Amino acid sequence: MDALIFDFDGVIVDSEPVHLATFQEVLALEGVALSHDDYYEKYLGFDDYDCFKAVAADHDKTFTESKIRELTEAKTQLVLKAFQTSVRALPGAVELIGQIAETNLPMGICSGSLRQEIELASQTIGVRDCFQVIVAAEDVHNGKPDPEGYRLALLQLGRYVQGGPDPSKTVVIEDSPAGIESARALGAKVLAVSTSYPESELTQADRIAASLADITLTDLNELIA
Repeated sequence: MDALIFDFDGVIVDSEPVHLATFQEVLALEGVALSHDDYYEKYLGFDDYDCFKAVAADHDKTFTESKIRELTEAKTQLVLKAFQTSVRALPGAVELIGQIAETNLPMGICSGSLRQEIELASQTIGVRDCFQVIVAAEDVHNGKPDPEGYRLALLQLGRYVQGGPDPSKTVVIEDSPAGIESARALGAKVLAVSTSYPESELTQADRIAASLADITLTDLNELIA
């Protein structure tokens, strides 16, 4: 591999329940009820902006840009408060990241979450220093499934790979169909973990695993063989 890029929520940390609960709390104040099933079936993998916009449209509401900024800030404060006390790493994530960091393979995070959420949660579980690059929601104009985020992550990882990482020699770890589509659009290899979606919805990935506890560096290298 030239480089390894992780999605964050649902791959490294078990944060989707936190995001759902905080979306629900903020949207309830606007008279919008967001169900568990709708969140996981329609909006998981979206950044906050796209989620608020899509939920509003699906409920025949229109949120202005300023309203979406207001809702995003309110949700962010709730998420940060929760992450200070309750964020948990998913099985095998910390161990795998630590083992790969020892090999000096360049690693990045590409996520639809806001930077301060990623920074806080990754520090809380002890992996922040393992990543050279973080691409967060505010770094891109278009969230997943658009490939902009992964394209930017590859560009920034170029500082650590002579000549820049070859997309075909880059592995992305994702948990959502939108994320898989985003990574594959650049030609990257994709390992999907079925932490958020059933395997039947992740079939565009090159390999599917139930957990990162089942994955080794050798497994990741085999994806580009």
